Amino acid sequence: MKKILTTSFFVALGIVWLATCSRLPDEGLMEKGKNYEAQEKFSEAIDSYKKLVKLYPRSPLAAEALYRAGLVYTNGLQDFESAISTMSRVLEDYPESPSAAPCQFMIGFIYANNAADTVNARMAYNTFLQNYPDHELASSVEWELRYLGKDINDIPELKALETETQTGENGSD
Repeated sequence: MKKILTTSFFVALGIVWLATCSRLPDEGLMEKGKNYEAQEKFSEAIDSYKKLVKLYPRSPLAAEALYRAGLVYTNGLQDFESAISTMSRVLEDYPESPSAAPCQFMIGFIYANNAADTVNARMAYNTFLQNYPDHELASSVEWELRYLGKDINDIPELKALETETQTGENGSD
């Protein structure tokens, strides 16, 4: 009888623990990072993402955490060197991750649009097409390569879009 009560107690304790602690620590760190991002606390967001990767390098969220940290470096802090190095870690440490292709794309994008380094942008984009030819971003990469290094005013699709927008504005007066 005592054994049954002890077993029942531990089963009940386990159920209570699971109910109150259903979120795994890596998920908590990811959520914390996203909340910091939303509050524009960029350094704290990066710290949370990097802590996730350091403590749980085999977590399915590790690559996404590095990708998100790279985006925060890019958009929030405009630290493009750190963004590229953080996203490169995804490619090195988590090459099979769903975050790998977007990281490869962003590395090319940062080189092209923020660092004005068309040589490295071209290499990053070509690597993307070689490794992810069927990815949904492949057409964007091809577009980027087609107009790499060109002035925004020299891109026919954008000129046509601008003309269309101006025509629509003038026609509604």
